[in-house]
This record gives sequence, structure tokens and C-alpha cells, in this order.
Amino acid sequence: MGILGHFKGVRVKKGVAHFPHTGAEIPLNATFFKSAIPIVLFNSYLLLKKYARTYTGQPVIATLAFHPQPSGPWYNAWLAARMAGIDIIKDPYSADIVFVFDDKTESNMGEVLDSSLKAKAINLHIEDISKTHVAKTFAQVFGYDIEIDPLTYKGKAVQKSDINGTHDGIVIDCPLSPDAVKPGCAYQRLVDSTFSDRGSEDLRMAYIGGEIPVVFHKYKALDKRFGTDYAHVDIWNADQAFSEDEQRKLIEFCEAMGLDFGAVDVMRDKHDGRIYVVDVNKTCMPVLSLSQKEQRRAFRLIADALTNLIERVKA
Repeated sequence: MGILGHFKGVRVKKGVAHFPHTGAEIPLNATFFKSAIPIVLFNSYLLLKKYARTYTGQPVIATLAFHPQPSGPWYNAWLAARMAGIDIIKDPYSADIVFVFDDKTESNMGEVLDSSLKAKAINLHIEDISKTHVAKTFAQVFGYDIEIDPLTYKGKAVQKSDINGTHDGIVIDCPLSPDAVKPGCAYQRLVDSTFSDRGSEDLRMAYIGGEIPVVFHKYKALDKRFGTDYAHVDIWNADQAFSEDEQRKLIEFCEAMGLDFGAVDVMRDKHDGRIYVVDVNKTCMPVLSLSQKEQRRAFRLIADALTNLIERVKA
């Protein structure tokens, strides 16, 4: 099936691409094509690296297959595998590693996956990345809540879709009347991360097999705080972003979620100083606003962590 399999069933209507397996809708506008340029450049770099490995006779670290969905070359898992010198093949049964690639909010792959594939699977046990489940797991690990009851909470809050990848959050005033509560939405406290006049700040940490190899410190305009348009991004290590105790709890949180490879969006509130997990993504894409040099540096760190994870799975 390969890369083209990711587009199976995709329909384009009125300038919007509709992906039936996830429900995602992506406008094919200038922003879309602008974001495609760094992906094309980075993939060209990775292709040259692959040719160089072949020419110099460097051994393949492992073979990896995505299942049940193919991954496009714009996802972190694909890019990290290529950076690490891992061959991506179609057949999950002949691959050394199977990456469970299912970008639906809820997945039952842990129940239905063939037993011969389970022993070599990554992301097999992450079954629910809804905002509600993320908030519940966060509270269990950290001991405090981000989720609120919109009927009784007093103050600013965030209303957003409970499903994955919508980026539709809005700031609201609570409490709400019962008829104002929207079904299918999650309600969370508004984390105030306006630490500077540059707008809102948040942290996207890469998580791979018990490691936090890189953290993207992102600056956003306040009116774009829930989107993917960044004013500036710094590449940090885990120690720059989190205390030792916070790192320990974040790893515990990811393990409780069943996440092996993905990204976790974290915000630090400037009033209480605490961190809050606001989103988990198991089929994440890169931060496109980085320069090619910075992108390569970040993915070398992610690729090293992926290599460590694969060595443990293969052992």
C-alpha cells in the first residue's frame, strides 16, 4: 500500500481534503502548501542520507512497518525512522518492528492485532487519546486537575472538541447554563502561560520509550494559542523545561497512557507554577516553523531515542 495508501478514500471538495479514516478536514490553501515545503526539503535530505548509507555499506538497523494505516512521510515516526537508518517496508509480518499507526482518537488495536505482531509492536497499548481521558490520567498521576465542571466552575475556561487533532479550542466564561454545554466537548481550566509580551507559551515534548529526548518551547500569538502557527520555537532538552520530579511524573503519565512514541503538549501556569498536560498525540507531525538545521538537530535526538526503543523491543 505504501505512502499512497494514506490517501485511500480521501475526497477533495471545495478546496478541503476529507480523510475518512480519521474524520480530519484539511484546507488546501496557501498555508497548507507553505507547510509542505519544509517537509519536502527534509525528506530530500533523508533520501540523500539513505543513498549515502547504501553507497558506504552501512547496515540497516531494523525494518519497520506501519499498521493498520500507512504513514505519510510528514509524520514524526516516518521521519525519525529514516533519520535513524531504519528501513520502512510494507509487510508487518516480515518487519522487525510494527508501529501501530492508528490516528483515530480511540483504538482497539491491542485487542484485534495478530498475536504474532504484538510482541514486536510499538504504541500497541495506547487506546484513548481523547481530551477527557488525557485529563483523567493526568489527574491520577499528578494529583491535581485540569478538567473542570462547566456548570459549577467560576472563571475563564477552555472549550474544545474531545477528539484528536481539531485545534478548535475557545476561551469561555464559566459557569455555563446546562443548555450551553456542548456534547462532544471537553472543558478545562484556562492555563495562563503568558510569561512574556510575545504571547502564549507552551511546551511540546517528544516521548519515546521512557525518554524525553527533546522539548519544543513554542511561542504563539494569543489569538492563535490553540493553533499550529508559531511565532518562534526554541529547542530545549528536558532539564531546561522540567524539574526532575516533573520529568518523572511525565514519564509515569505516558506509561499510564500506554504511549511508546508520540508527543505530549504541556503548559506551565504562571500563577501556580505547575505544569498541565493538555494533549497527547500518537501520530504527531514535526514543528514546521524550525529551520532545516534545527529540524535535523531535533530529529537526530528523536531518532536516537527511537533506536534505543527498537533495540529493547527486538531484544
